[in-house]
Amino acid sequence: MKKFLFLALLSATGFISKAQINGTIVHDGITRNYIIYLPTTYAAGQSLPLVFVLHGFTQSATTIMNVSDFNTFAEDNNFIVAYPQGINNGWNTNTGFPGGSTADDIGFIEALRDEFHALYTIDSTRVYSCGFSAGGYMSHRLACESSRCFAAIASVSGTMSDNAFNDCNPSGSTPIMQIHGTSDNVVSYNGGFGGKSVDEVIAKWVTVNSCPLTPVITLLPDINTNDGSTVEKSLYDPCADFSSVVLMKVIDGGHQWPGTTAILGGIGNINRDINASEEIWSFFSNFNCSSTTGISNTNSGNLTILPANLGNGLFSISIPENAGSLLSYSVVAMDGKTVLKNTTPVSGTLTIDLKKQAPGIYILSILSEAGTISARLIR
Repeated sequence: MKKFLFLALLSATGFISKAQINGTIVHDGITRNYIIYLPTTYAAGQSLPLVFVLHGFTQSATTIMNVSDFNTFAEDNNFIVAYPQGINNGWNTNTGFPGGSTADDIGFIEALRDEFHALYTIDSTRVYSCGFSAGGYMSHRLACESSRCFAAIASVSGTMSDNAFNDCNPSGSTPIMQIHGTSDNVVSYNGGFGGKSVDEVIAKWVTVNSCPLTPVITLLPDINTNDGSTVEKSLYDPCADFSSVVLMKVIDGGHQWPGTTAILGGIGNINRDINASEEIWSFFSNFNCSSTTGISNTNSGNLTILPANLGNGLFSISIPENAGSLLSYSVVAMDGKTVLKNTTPVSGTLTIDLKKQAPGIYILSILSEAGTISARLIR
């Protein structure tokens, strides 16, 4: 009762200042705890994205809040972040191991989602889940088994149990990011002890999302040469329904949350070349449930374009002969903002320059004499 009175008093002002709130909810007859963070800019009735951040086994909601520092990113990027607490500091990852949690954690997180929608009118098309270790396992389960749409999920140092892997038959595509160290001695990169390897998990989602089998691989800059690790990024794209699969392979990285400065941030080498929270939000911000259906490469009958990524934000578009003259084109970011627009007729090859734009997904729409052609560009 005190919690709801407190929220009512805040909402009565029409504005809720930056707040970190400890709350409880009863699910399946069990009182469950959580922490939620509202950014300074949040106003009552405003519809903001929601990110669930799930702790690892033996950790707590407070621990993963400190390790991930997601509050800072929520504040800077204007979204709400929630840290649910697992029973006995664990999650039901469907391992079947004696002593593992058997709580209805999928139902718990779905109930929290409903609670937050009622309290804060969250944007239900932009709800995401990520987690560390067991929290990563749990995020994969949500993508596989939840009846609600999670616009994207990410797992750091967590894969899928054999049972969860075998039970994973989602009805649609979910964008997936996996961040994992090759020297992880807790959740082995190569799998085992009732868990799947990273390669098996990636192959699963590449198949589910109908992605290309061969990724675009980029070795990221070794910014910190003293952390004993480097990062290799594998991008599987374009995939069905505007989804994507990304693997951030932390070579020689341990069981860790890259970029953290927290003492309990992991075991083994903690990579400093990337910040996992920053990478995750950058990935999440490209996706929403209302735009996860559609044509990812082309449309308009027999008209076809195959955009070539020249690197560094440049794309070469070959206009098919049967399209006639190109009358106009526009490029729209995932937030709906038009970043490029041209109404001068073009024929042959079109070069799209997104060098000044932030990394992300952009939709190119071309109006030609023969119709409209669309393509997705990954910056």
